[in-house]
Amino acid sequence: GDKKGNIDPFLGPEYSDKEVKKELIKFKNIKYLKLSEEKIIQKTASLINSGNIVAWFQGKMEFGARALGNRSILATPLDSKMRTKLNYVIKKREGFRPFAPSVMKGEDTKWFKVYEDIPYMNQVVQAKNKDKFPSATHVDGSCRVHTVTFNQNKKYYKLLKELKNISKYGVVLNTSFNLKDQTITMTPKQAIQRYINSDIDYLIINNYLIYN
Repeated sequence: GDKKGNIDPFLGPEYSDKEVKKELIKFKNIKYLKLSEEKIIQKTASLINSGNIVAWFQGKMEFGARALGNRSILATPLDSKMRTKLNYVIKKREGFRPFAPSVMKGEDTKWFKVYEDIPYMNQVVQAKNKDKFPSATHVDGSCRVHTVTFNQNKKYYKLLKELKNISKYGVVLNTSFNLKDQTITMTPKQAIQRYINSDIDYLIINNYLIYN
């Protein structure tokens, strides 16, 4: 853990590009591109911003009940229809189930009543303007915010920063990468199979962009 005694949640397995490629070549019904980290971040941010649902599989798997940006399904928090789309398309669950906003440090206090970092998504706070992120906040303006610092999760933080560059908001709608009644996605093979069997638009594993 860090100096404050917080437990590092990123303790699960991670996979090399070589291991990922080995799985990718087994699937005939997908296409994939390998990009640089900078390019994959730009591309992912732009796909999210234009309304795509993106599965994001990076680094070590997080342990615990919540997706903290390494095994996540991401979408724009700005589109009010996105919650319904996510519920029916991916989760197949009740329409009122909330999705959480991940927000980069520095943007958190601008949009939410946040007074400290919330790295584990374990607090419910109020949005300062409940109409700003309709798919990531409840009707009463409350939401379970996840604050992201560069030190905690570099690549996820860079993605939020890129989203801010293109949309003005360093915020993304985040839910765990699993479909109804499944455990959180652990391996690249599982990620690819689940992507193929769902209506998720794109899958990003490491710096691979996977589409069909």
